[in-house]
Amino acid sequence: MVRGLLRKLAGQSLSVAGKSQQQQLRRLNIHEYQGAELMSKHGINVPKGVAVGSVDEVREALRNVFTNHSEVVVKSQILAGGRGLGTFKSGLQGGVHIVKADQVGDIAGKMLGQILVTKQTGPQGKIVSKVYLCEKLSLVNEMYFAITLDRKSAGPVSS
Repeated sequence: MVRGLLRKLAGQSLSVAGKSQQQQLRRLNIHEYQGAELMSKHGINVPKGVAVGSVDEVREALRNVFTNHSEVVVKSQILAGGRGLGTFKSGLQGGVHIVKADQVGDIAGKMLGQILVTKQTGPQGKIVSKVYLCEKLSLVNEMYFAITLDRKSAGPVSS
């Protein structure tokens, strides 16, 4: 009974070539900055960062959060992977940039309101309405954390 309910919640039935197929529904879609906030609230160390939606907010973040930082990471926020290798329809290359503090407003302004195309978005791309400003860290190791749905057990699996 529980598995049936989970399957019902996790997918919807589609008919493809006369056969019933399960289509996964994504019920939790969060941006990188939202994930960082959640992890931070639960004791996981994450780089200092702030999401902004305008150049005015960028200036405020630089004054209040990044006063002693010579470089800042500017990350476009869309619900798709491959942002770093993406291309904006305006011609700007890459949705993630490490820039000098005095260039943050300029690069964020070139991202906000623009369409970013990645392998996951397809040619139509997605509009960037927020950028995530993060402190630049000197990394020894970088790790990727993800939670996916295991279809066999109909439960979450971390990787």
